[in-house]
Parts: sequence; C-alpha cells; structure tokens
Amino acid sequence: YIPRHFMLGIHDSVEVALGRDRYRAVLSKSGAGSAYFWCKQQAEARQLDGVEVFKHYLARLSTRGWGQFDLEDADFVSGTATITLVNSIYVLGGSTPAEHPVCYMFEGFIVGGLTYLAEDKGMNFSSITCQEVQCQALEHDVCRFEATLAP
Repeated sequence: YIPRHFMLGIHDSVEVALGRDRYRAVLSKSGAGSAYFWCKQQAEARQLDGVEVFKHYLARLSTRGWGQFDLEDADFVSGTATITLVNSIYVLGGSTPAEHPVCYMFEGFIVGGLTYLAEDKGMNFSSITCQEVQCQALEHDVCRFEATLAP
C-alpha cells in the first residue's frame, strides 16, 4: 500500500522537473507497456479474452484506489472506446478547478490495455491513441478518456 499523498507528491515533483509534456510522454510509454504486460499475464492466468481482461484491468485499477473506472462504450468496428473515471486520486488530491486535465497518467494505461485487447481479437491496427477529453478537476461530472485504434 502506498499512501495517496506519497504518490501525489512524487507525481507533482516529477511533473515540475520534466515539464508536463515530457512527463506525459514518459508515463504514456511506461504505462502502456505495464498495462499490456499485466493484461497478457492475467488473460493467460485467468483464461480471459481481450474484452474480459480489459474490464478486469479497469476493475483492478479501481479496487487498488486509483479511482473508479468504467468502459462506457467500445465499438470495435469503428475502432473507438470511451472510458470514464470518477474519484481519481489526482482529482481528489489536487486543486479544483485545475488549469488543465490532471488524469493524463491513465492514458497510457488505457492504450496498453486496449493494445492487448485488439491483438487478442485479431484486429489490424497501426496505433492506438488515448486522450483525456474531460476531467473532474475541471468541474466535469467525470473524467472521460477517448481512445482510437488507427487502421
């Protein structure tokens, strides 16, 4: 167990040291790799398919205290997915209203999980992107992430 204030203090310090854009890029790459690995391991261990393991991943993030995640919508024909989040540790531990979305750390997590899902379903894609388009820290009801699988 890592206390929230400890995690937030590290996050804020690294963001200041690297700058938000550089830190976001680092988090995206490392988060995607970790999420992909986790989903692959869980799929094998629990005999879950891509969608089931992605939902399991979001549930585990939720039970581990990052916030409450939900796969709101997924359209694998058009290659889009929407994930919502409430009570993010970054919203609860920060100032509201913030100057910008603060939950960007999770974008990479979502990309990694969806990459595993897409590969498991045999989908052809060149890249997956995800962006936090709405944040509770900006006084929205939920944080909303939109992901796109590019052909």
